[in-house]
Amino acid sequence: MQLLTKTDALRFVSENTAVLDAAGNPSNPFASSVWMRHFIDQVVEDAWTVVAPELDGDGRALMLLYREAQSPSRCLALTNYYASLYSPMASTARDRPQAMAALVQQLSALRPRVGTVNFAPLDAASPDTAALSAALSEQGWYVRRYFCFGNWTLPCDGLSFERYMATRDSQLRNTHARKAKKLLAAGTLQIAMRPDEVDAAMDAFDAVYAKSWKQVEPYPNFVRGWARSCAEQGWLRLGLVRIDGAPIAAQFWFTIDRRAYIFKLAYDEAQAKWSAGTVLTAHMMQQALDVDRVVEIDYLTGDDAYKKSWMTQRRERIGLMACNLRSMPGLLAAATEFAGQTRARLRPRLATVAV
Repeated sequence: MQLLTKTDALRFVSENTAVLDAAGNPSNPFASSVWMRHFIDQVVEDAWTVVAPELDGDGRALMLLYREAQSPSRCLALTNYYASLYSPMASTARDRPQAMAALVQQLSALRPRVGTVNFAPLDAASPDTAALSAALSEQGWYVRRYFCFGNWTLPCDGLSFERYMATRDSQLRNTHARKAKKLLAAGTLQIAMRPDEVDAAMDAFDAVYAKSWKQVEPYPNFVRGWARSCAEQGWLRLGLVRIDGAPIAAQFWFTIDRRAYIFKLAYDEAQAKWSAGTVLTAHMMQQALDVDRVVEIDYLTGDDAYKKSWMTQRRERIGLMACNLRSMPGLLAAATEFAGQTRARLRPRLATVAV
């Protein structure tokens, strides 16, 4: 077990690059060493403590959490709203459930005791999520599972853009056919990929973002820095639509190990007549399917209605609120969580009785 400062955590990630990026780990770009270094550099505060249970033996295994100075009994997954998935363990061990149990055991033995840990967002169907829940329960933790958000994807191994578009609904196909012709007559489409394209492309992205419905970014350098990191790795796919030289739509995708992730979208709402979002999404899809030949496209966070027009599969991301029953803060938190669950179960019955 290590308790790390921000500087220590950056070094720890560099020392464990091979474990974080191991091919045997679940596919999650937000658990990669490149992402973790960037996240720690941009988001982690100096007053935080990064908690890193780790073990050697039949392969390495580690877990990354953090706790704030004002709440030492509370740990959270080392992630936030920028990341659509948290992997509770990075490991090269053959027996992953056993490795998970060992990490939870270290966490349970930490002094001062950890009262609660919020693990989220997790893959609801992952064996690691099941192993984490089981290990916590077996070691005296109260665990409440809760829904985080839906995640829409397109499995597409071997699928061409032409075949893909033929399966879309007629309204989408017709809109794309009409609007793409008009837009290309008046403007341009670009996909920036190289490091030397990042600054100009992100300037255009920021200009569009400022005119969109999006809220101001809480970490102003995070998205640009991630774009630069992606470009250096060959992952960046930053799409832009310009009309008369002015950017009106932008989409930040990145592609890793033949999986395309749709990270950030922005449109100038005053330019809605161009349907630039539809045209640009199709252009990005064509790049992903015909050039990058990806096996999956992932819309990441949320059940937004428009995602159903482009994707075919939905899965769920969940959280696990874990309360350590061997600590007073954990006992109090467990009582609160249990009372909330009980009220939620009784509410429909009480409503029926009232009627």
